[in-house]
Amino acid sequence: MREFNAQKKLMDIAFENVKLPKNHQGYKVYKALVFHRFFEVLSNAYPVFYKTVDKKRFKKVVYEFMRYGAKTEVMWKLANEFRIFVKKEKKFKDIPYVNELLWFEWVEVELMMKNYKPKKGKKFSFKNEYELNSNTLLKKLKYKVFEQGSYDKKGEYFLLAYYDFYDYHVYYREISILMFLFLKELNKNGIKKAVSLIAKMSEQKKKEVKEFFNETLNELVSLNILKRI
Repeated sequence: MREFNAQKKLMDIAFENVKLPKNHQGYKVYKALVFHRFFEVLSNAYPVFYKTVDKKRFKKVVYEFMRYGAKTEVMWKLANEFRIFVKKEKKFKDIPYVNELLWFEWVEVELMMKNYKPKKGKKFSFKNEYELNSNTLLKKLKYKVFEQGSYDKKGEYFLLAYYDFYDYHVYYREISILMFLFLKELNKNGIKKAVSLIAKMSEQKKKEVKEFFNETLNELVSLNILKRI
């Protein structure tokens, strides 16, 4: 308990919840170290964003986040709290794509840190039901933040992000609006309704829709992006 209280006191000083004691240079050093740790974690979690923004401005927002936005005791989760803080407090609002860029970079951390129990995907069949695996995220974007040099390019983009169990890496794949809508509907209401939705939208027969998606769906199953229910 004594050790816990001592640590809490140091954290209160670092976050300026209490006044810094006079003639205690050690506390000042600790405060500087805490800030350095926050800065290091966040600049590494958001390397593209960090390269994009003014460094002094970034440090200022990190300091504000330390005082008013940081709550978690788990360091890797700070990145998400920072992302939420920037969005809520409208920091860097002069950068129109800032929230989507932070989401894009955070997803890699989120998917890497999950605990998975991968199973080898069997061959896809429209007779079975599937859902998106926990290693996968779908996102509709207004800016092309997933392509270097095109972050400010406004449009309508659909992204599939997934963690690959075989090489322990996060990949991003731009997909068509049809595939995006199909996967969303499949995950929510099942494969039959997903096929029906696309057939109605495209004015194609259900058989043709199945033929169109069959190869891609087999690939998604083999990558554990889709799992059989």
